[in-house]
Amino acid sequence: MKIVPAFVISLLFAGCSSVILEANEKVQGRLLIWHSFEGKEAQTLNSILAQYQELYPRIKIVDEFFPEETITDQFRLQARSGLGPDLMISSFEELIPLIQEDIIEPLNEYNLDLSSYLPRPMSQVTLNDNLYGLPFVLTTQALCYNKTQVEQPLQTLPEMIVGAESKLQIAVPSNFLDTLWGVEIFRAEPDNRKLDNIGVDNIFEPKAWGNWLAWLRHANKNPNFILSSDTSTLKQIFTEGQFAYYICDTDDISDIKAILGADKLGVTTLPGAANQFAEVKHKPAGPTLYTKAIVFNRISSNATTKSALQLASFLTNVEQQTKLAVETESLIPANSEVQLDKRLSPIQAVLLAQSKTAVAVSLKFVYEFEDADEIHGDLYYNLVMAGEMAPMEAAEKFGQKIQEIKESLTQKDAMSLGEE
Repeated sequence: MKIVPAFVISLLFAGCSSVILEANEKVQGRLLIWHSFEGKEAQTLNSILAQYQELYPRIKIVDEFFPEETITDQFRLQARSGLGPDLMISSFEELIPLIQEDIIEPLNEYNLDLSSYLPRPMSQVTLNDNLYGLPFVLTTQALCYNKTQVEQPLQTLPEMIVGAESKLQIAVPSNFLDTLWGVEIFRAEPDNRKLDNIGVDNIFEPKAWGNWLAWLRHANKNPNFILSSDTSTLKQIFTEGQFAYYICDTDDISDIKAILGADKLGVTTLPGAANQFAEVKHKPAGPTLYTKAIVFNRISSNATTKSALQLASFLTNVEQQTKLAVETESLIPANSEVQLDKRLSPIQAVLLAQSKTAVAVSLKFVYEFEDADEIHGDLYYNLVMAGEMAPMEAAEKFGQKIQEIKESLTQKDAMSLGEE
């Protein structure tokens, strides 16, 4: 056994102490952070913030909750008056007005190491090569099921039909956005199609959507295949134990588990492997990916913004991202280096796997076509499901409408936002 001299040990500890002291001196001041997390999500975030303050006692972090429906408007209102938080966690779709009003800090000049962030979420915080936030956590859709009714969860669309024919009730939220997960199954492009930085030219394939609509309309003939736009009611009935399956939003899983019971809730990836309509067999579903981003108030001082970026780096490191995933059971890491053991964290591992096939709609696409889905997508979707229009006719008309919107955008309209 080797004996380490006491003076060597003292030198090692002195060296460590100096590093910690130097870090503590750099991270100081006060940071105000806004978020809209509740329940387990809020508890986990607060625990992480408390740990950060223990590591860096010279900094004071104040967090404030705002409802998701109002947080961005409150930020805009206060930022115009030179107030508001130093950083805010917000849905990526809400970034557009913040960029337009020039109230969030572009991050290009801070020389950040972005290598650990997944590329698809990065497309949702970047516009015209300008970085306007950092990906924090992700949400998408998955397939929730009741273990008391299902021994082995279905994996394919044909199995979905068989399940309904076997009297298992399958609840599917029914509108344009909530059903987009099936389009990827019918897409004729190769399975290795690049899914990051999706733009207008490849977000929508009329033939794939038409075939998917045809499949949905066929499935809807079975009374046990329940399509409804009333998502809250579907969720409630599932938590009451009546449905065998429910296409759920991943950020609802923690609440569903608390009501239905941990012993009853199962979660798996959405069914893929298309039926005879598809040209490519055995393809995974492609639900829409949503990024919750950390953005920074432009009114904050340079020193404060650097402290806020240091905190954001901590929130998105492997350890904290893993903690968020494991403890909330509903939030998906944006850090590409997170690995989850499906034996220890089965639900979280499923969500991470599902996010890898999810499609990220870029921030640029949201800017250019933010009203197209609501105004036109739901219109044609509802016409098909009501039997008033053939699936392929609806798909072609919607495709034409998308093209018209694209052509109506001038070069200035499409490219000026976010440019210096």
